[in-house]
Amino acid sequence: MPTILKKKYGQNFLIDNNITNKIANLIPSENLKTLEIGPGNGKLTDTIITKKPSSLTLVEIDKDLNECLLGKYLNVSNINIINADILKINLNEKYQLVISNLPYNISSQILVKLSTLNFRPDILILMFQKEFAKRLLDKNLNSINSLVRCFYDINLNFNVSKNCFRPIPKVESSVLTFKKLKKKLITKKELNEFILFKRKLFSHKRKSLKNILKKYDFNNNIDLNTRVENLNLEDLIKLFRATKSEIYQQN
Repeated sequence: MPTILKKKYGQNFLIDNNITNKIANLIPSENLKTLEIGPGNGKLTDTIITKKPSSLTLVEIDKDLNECLLGKYLNVSNINIINADILKINLNEKYQLVISNLPYNISSQILVKLSTLNFRPDILILMFQKEFAKRLLDKNLNSINSLVRCFYDINLNFNVSKNCFRPIPKVESSVLTFKKLKKKLITKKELNEFILFKRKLFSHKRKSLKNILKKYDFNNNIDLNTRVENLNLEDLIKLFRATKSEIYQQN
């Protein structure tokens, strides 16, 4: 572990062996092509290796930590270490598994990137700030879970005490597993417009649909008296596509 932590990277190192083992035990099988984001000092990486991935790519933004990782895994042939910002690199390879104790200050951005990749991973095992995890798991839709659920099923595995980290963060954490849907609910062509649409709706989540979308004339069975916060995902997508259809008719 470096003597100087870089606050801008949101570094909190997982030190509890029991937790790293519990995370690694969520890996469903051996021989998975695996990506770990922000491996830090390699504490979790060591347990991932015991699950015998076919290959393991480590993406670490911190140059000092990257040098430590290069030395630590010098003789491990199937590990590829990349010194880069995960948000700025192209993930063109198809990973079966992504695993990470995510930096909490950019966790939502990373999750959106992973969920919307052309080659979406089959499984994500990710640790989040507990309050953010609750938003993802909330039965009611919100701006983030309405997008992610178009691509993945989300499940809570366990919570993690802040005392399992150094330095000790101010928040508790949760480990979630994301399993890829057999068929995504939003197409690549629809994605950008869907993101803008749901963002608009959830910025007024307590308003009824008719107050937000009053310029549209819908010819279907959508109840416009429904509040945005009470929509289910199927109806949200149906509403999005109906809105698109109405725009095309107007043009």
